[in-house]
Amino acid sequence: MDDGNPLAGEGGESEAAEPAAPRHVLLVEDEELVAMTMVDELRSRGWEVVGPVATLDEAQALVAEGVHIDAAILDINLRGRWVHSLAEELTRRGVPFVVCTGYEIIDPDGRFARAPLVAKPIAPHQLGATLDELVNRADEIQPPLEPS
Repeated sequence: MDDGNPLAGEGGESEAAEPAAPRHVLLVEDEELVAMTMVDELRSRGWEVVGPVATLDEAQALVAEGVHIDAAILDINLRGRWVHSLAEELTRRGVPFVVCTGYEIIDPDGRFARAPLVAKPIAPHQLGATLDELVNRADEIQPPLEPS
């Protein structure tokens, strides 16, 4: 046992302090450097990153395959293609998502008004905090309790 390393040893308290299973986030971003920064931030917050994927087709294929995701981060425009159809599918599946964009208007019809918007350029901590808040809010939504 290494007394200088609090994680070394025979379990005990360190096992009780184990974090919950990581949550999975689908990262849809077509700018490689931006995606790398996002991955670093998300992993530092305990997220398991699915992707990143850079095209709408790749993202739709992952969702259609049933890859486990707890949330998603969507760049609203991928190489000239809007991701509204992907956002609609995630909504149908009950998967919360954050929209990242440098555009002023992304949803004039208000179809995704409930999704948090993170404007580019993104401060890395802002993305992680927004995603954590979104998922925590979704976790708090519970069916009403039966009267006792």
